[in-house]
Amino acid sequence: MHPATTNQWTPSTRPGASSNDYVSMSQPLPPRNNATEQSFSSTEVAYHLQVTAESLRGWNRRFGRFLSPPANGDEPRFTTSDVAALIMVQKLVEQGLSDEQVSERMTPKRLFREDAPSVTMTSDQSRQIVESKATLLPQALGDILSAIANSQQSVLNSQTTVREVVGVVVQDNFNLKEENRKLRDRMLELERVLAEYQRREETRKERLESRLRALEGTVAALQQQMAQIIQLQRQPKKRGWW
Repeated sequence: MHPATTNQWTPSTRPGASSNDYVSMSQPLPPRNNATEQSFSSTEVAYHLQVTAESLRGWNRRFGRFLSPPANGDEPRFTTSDVAALIMVQKLVEQGLSDEQVSERMTPKRLFREDAPSVTMTSDQSRQIVESKATLLPQALGDILSAIANSQQSVLNSQTTVREVVGVVVQDNFNLKEENRKLRDRMLELERVLAEYQRREETRKERLESRLRALEGTVAALQQQMAQIIQLQRQPKKRGWW
């Protein structure tokens, strides 16, 4: 048993002890002062829960009694137990439960001061109650830490998947840029070849037209010569003077 559970939590043995002497048996164990306990800011918790800062402030305002005193300060700092409680609040709110229903679900999971029964308990019974609660506390804390670890692992897995998808998208983008560059170079080469082909066709056309004009001139000259020959043949032959 932890030393904090002794001396202050032993029922009184004086005669006529009232039920108030046993009220402390239902109180939670005094918190340990652990200066090295890790705490988180509102931004970190909101990122971990994947909610907005406004939603986190709303939960803190509505369910602050389930959180530690530092979580209710002007600059909240959340412990791992506070994060676990907020995870439970988030799940219950996502199920559509009202604030009263969420508080009802959360209340049995936390230790509060309760009125002691009016019946008189013996020293052994009181010690058994304290020992049973002290035994359940590490198990509950272990379950909370396990839930936090599972949530963090899920977040890490999601982040890894997102990084892999982003890497694939970036690589595909690079590949598309390279293919686009090659296609652009190919189109420029085709345009250059087409321009060269058009230039050659224009030169060939000009040469053909020049040859055609020369051929037409030759044909015209031949036609003129033929006309002269025909005209000479048609002239009558002169007779001799004898």
